[in-house]
Amino acid sequence: MLVDLRRCIGCHACSVACKVEHGVPLGEFRMRVRWMERPDDGRMAFLPVFDGESCDYGRDRARFGLEPACVNACPTRALDLIEAKGAPAEAKPLERPGSTRADVLYLAHEPWQETKLNAGAALHPEDEDILYEQGPR
Repeated sequence: MLVDLRRCIGCHACSVACKVEHGVPLGEFRMRVRWMERPDDGRMAFLPVFDGESCDYGRDRARFGLEPACVNACPTRALDLIEAKGAPAEAKPLERPGSTRADVLYLAHEPWQETKLNAGAALHPEDEDILYEQGPR
């Protein structure tokens, strides 16, 4: 998965499409967009993260030649499922283990974003981002 953070607008279309496609219960996520306040100017930055245990990049859809629901739903084409060898040289995985799938590559990632990830796609009490759905914790 290639995520171009220069294109992500934090709309959650990808995470909503994933939840609908896979019947993910309220309060749980296979992937979600983390909203984070930039430390330098207070503007918001967005970071899609993918659960390493449950996200399968839309394996069922791929059997029919379809792209993952999250990629299909993204209005800015910030997400793309590509061959690893075709990724741009500047695309890098996050360094913090467990915050997202290890094979997700990010363009325009800023190191400060990882310090705010906590549990990645899972809900975590120390998360600073805005929760757009409530459910069991």
